[in-house]
Amino acid sequence: MPSHSDFILNAFIIFLPLIFYRPFYKNKHPLFMYVLFLIPMIITMTFPVRIFDSVLDLRAIPLVIGSLYGGVYTMLLLFASLLGYRQILGAIDLFHYSLSLLPTIILLKFLFVMFETASAKKRMLLVSGVCFFLRVTVVNLYALLEGKTSFFMDSFLPSLPLIVVQCIMAVMLVFMIEMIRTQNRMQEDIIQAEKMKVVSEIAASVAHEVRNPLTSVRGFIQLMSDPVLSERKRKEFSAITLEELDRAEAIISDYLSLAKPQSEKLEPILLGESLTKASQILSSYAHLQNVEIITDVKLPATVYGSKSKFRQAIINIGKNAIEAMPSGGILTLAYTVNEPNRTVTITISDTGIGMNEDQLKRLGAPYYTTKDKGTGLGTMVIFSVIRGMHGKLDVRSKVGAGTTYFITLPLN
Repeated sequence: MPSHSDFILNAFIIFLPLIFYRPFYKNKHPLFMYVLFLIPMIITMTFPVRIFDSVLDLRAIPLVIGSLYGGVYTMLLLFASLLGYRQILGAIDLFHYSLSLLPTIILLKFLFVMFETASAKKRMLLVSGVCFFLRVTVVNLYALLEGKTSFFMDSFLPSLPLIVVQCIMAVMLVFMIEMIRTQNRMQEDIIQAEKMKVVSEIAASVAHEVRNPLTSVRGFIQLMSDPVLSERKRKEFSAITLEELDRAEAIISDYLSLAKPQSEKLEPILLGESLTKASQILSSYAHLQNVEIITDVKLPATVYGSKSKFRQAIINIGKNAIEAMPSGGILTLAYTVNEPNRTVTITISDTGIGMNEDQLKRLGAPYYTTKDKGTGLGTMVIFSVIRGMHGKLDVRSKVGAGTTYFITLPLN
């Protein structure tokens, strides 16, 4: 009974590399592969399995598999360790043992290129064949070198079933390793496909969004070339053309802000000054929409970041708020300082149409927008800027009752 327990224990030890191979399978460094397969080789040599009046030594499995998966340097390190540890265990002629291992080393050297390009099934066949070859050559060559001419008939043939069991275990280990490699490759392919999907979506979105204003520009330029066109119409078409070009530029700027963040000059930002400046920029647009802007700036507060990007984020929020009030309303910009926590919370609220729970959850997702004309990139830029300033953005809204943005930033 103890022999069967030893066999189960050795089997678990042989499959030990699987635990570490999955998370580190990309690491093909010879030293990593050497250590990974050295441990089970040493343990199986220390505790061989005695079963059916024979000794089943599973050292060949980690030795062969580690060599084929690790490469030439891993093979040399494993065989050197095998010889060194076998000398420590004693009761062996190291020179004769080295000579008996030489055919397997030569065979492995010729199999590396084939193994690298082989399919999973072919790898299993190669490993089982090499394991069988190693066992056959080592025990019989060593016996011949030691002068034991009757060893083949007396000891080797009766142990053949155990050698077959060893080869089967080697095939099982290779099968599991290949399964891990296949799963990891599939995972990488999925990630790559997702990246390509994002790239294609961005390309399609850029083409679609930029084509619209450019189509309008082309049409108005053609109309303006008409000699009978009145001066009033010509000015009107010219204004629309410039407006559409500005829209195309804004779309491209939003994509560039997300795709390739520029290294900005980081500096102290006076919140009161920034909010006041943002409200001035928004005032003309708010006036057209019949929206009143209230700026509540009392205590001085300073944060750290890019002035231009921060102002862009505030203007984007303000513009979204104004557009959410088609019938007019009030836009409020304010902030409160929390001295104990060394933070400041900026509040931007409107009295517009508001958003439901589903819209709030999707806010900031790529290409999601609640507007008929828009890319959703403006909101993504807002989230990106606030994160870059080590801040937090919280949005609360209720349908018909307006929306409030809470931006919490660390004080400078």
